[in-house]
Amino acid sequence: MAVNIRQLTGITETLLIPLMGRALETRKGDGILSDPKSLEIFQSLNYDFEKFRDPGSRRSMQRTTIRTAIIDSMVREVLDRHPQTTIVELGCGLNSRFERLDNGRLQWYDLDVPEVYEVWRAFFNESDRRTFLPCSAFEEDWIRQLKKEQAGPFLFISEASVIYFPERKVQALFRNLHINFAGSYYLFDSATPAFLHDLQDHDDALRYCSARLQWSIEHPELIREWVRDIEIIKTIDLEHSDHRFRHFYPPDFKEGTRGYRLNLARL
Repeated sequence: MAVNIRQLTGITETLLIPLMGRALETRKGDGILSDPKSLEIFQSLNYDFEKFRDPGSRRSMQRTTIRTAIIDSMVREVLDRHPQTTIVELGCGLNSRFERLDNGRLQWYDLDVPEVYEVWRAFFNESDRRTFLPCSAFEEDWIRQLKKEQAGPFLFISEASVIYFPERKVQALFRNLHINFAGSYYLFDSATPAFLHDLQDHDDALRYCSARLQWSIEHPELIREWVRDIEIIKTIDLEHSDHRFRHFYPPDFKEGTRGYRLNLARL
């Protein structure tokens, strides 16, 4: 039975773009990643996905899927060192990262606004190791709950979520995470001002949604001007970095990745 998602508008609607990307790659059988849960959700939603079938949208979906696969590999590296990590996915959408990465020992918190939770619970279940926090990452109640329930170590992830918000909110989030979880890891994406500008010229799938990216930063190291003690441990530039997913790049793919980065920081 098709699941209605009329409540997903604005920023929340954008979660459907990476969902479709993961589903299409899974359907290939030999794609960038295998994610049967995303394919199941994609096939169950009552939504006009046909509008994303043009070449520009498909290219941007490939970017999001490569991004997801790289983030998965970065999370695995953390879990290899700290298998009992508590992972908090900020703005999780309908990402099935728990299903892809669960090692049987970690604790997992999916966090997103109540409108997303209404759809999320149609496909996922909470358990003794998995909790959904129905709120915004910019609120603080979830921080108090997390500190009460878990001792860490923590890994926070934001994939294509906080970049939809203005810099003042992003700064406040970094400060709150540092104050409350100093020494923990934060894995996040960032974009340069030029990337945001160029995105409008590349027929990106986002043109079918009302939300727009807002936060940009020339280089992630500049975040230290907000919080001095933050350490950027690793940065992967999708245009230049030598990673194992580069062979999936089509000839014109680099144009749509220039200035887009994935970053692992120690808070």
